[in-house]
Amino acid sequence: MAEIIPVRPDAPDETAVRRAAEVLLRGETVALPTDTIYGLCARAEDSAAVEALYAAKGRGAEKGAPVLVGGADQLALLSDQISRKAQTLIDALWPGPLTLILPARAGLSPFLCEGGGVAVRLPAQALCRAVARAAGPFAATSANRPGEPPLQDAAAVADAFGEEIALILDGGSRKSGAPSTVVDVRGASPELVREGSLPFERVQGAWRENNRD
Repeated sequence: MAEIIPVRPDAPDETAVRRAAEVLLRGETVALPTDTIYGLCARAEDSAAVEALYAAKGRGAEKGAPVLVGGADQLALLSDQISRKAQTLIDALWPGPLTLILPARAGLSPFLCEGGGVAVRLPAQALCRAVARAAGPFAATSANRPGEPPLQDAAAVADAFGEEIALILDGGSRKSGAPSTVVDVRGASPELVREGSLPFERVQGAWRENNRD
C-alpha cells in the first residue's frame, strides 16, 4: 500500500519534498495535489517510469502527459529548440496556468511526445515546483481511471491506486477548477490547443507586446 505523507501545498515541508524526490528518482510513481486536482507523477527523463505511470493509470500512449518543471532553467532537459518568441511568453506568463507545447528533445519518452511536441508548465503551486527542483521535471496526469472524474483527495487516490503507486502526498481536498490553457508555440504565432483559466487573449497580447519586430 502506498505511503501517505501530509503536506501543505503552498508551504511544503522539506522532508516531504525530499521523500517525494527519493521515490521519483527510484523510478516509482508519486501522487500529489496539483493546482486543481490530484495527479500521478513520474520523472520525465525516466522512460521506464513514465511507462509505469501510464500502466498504473490504464492510459494509452496516444495522448502525451504534460510535464511540470521547477523553473525555466529546467526546460533544456525537455526541449533544445525554444524560439526567441516562445521564450518571451515564458518570461511574461510563467509561473501560472499556461501549458506550452515545445519541440521535444530527442530521447524523451514517446509517451510524452505527442506529434513531436512536449507540453510543459511551470506551476504556480509551491509544492509542485519544489518537487520538480528536487527530482527534475516530472510528467503529471490526473489521478483517475480513463473516463472517470478526477480524484480530489488523498483517501480516494489511495483507494484507487494505493497498490500501484509508492507515495501519496496528502494536501487535503482539492476543488477542481479550470485547467491550464494549452498553447502550441512551435510555429510563427501561438496556436490555442485548449481553453483554460488563462485567457488566450492575454497570451496573444503578451506575444505581440514582446515580439515587435
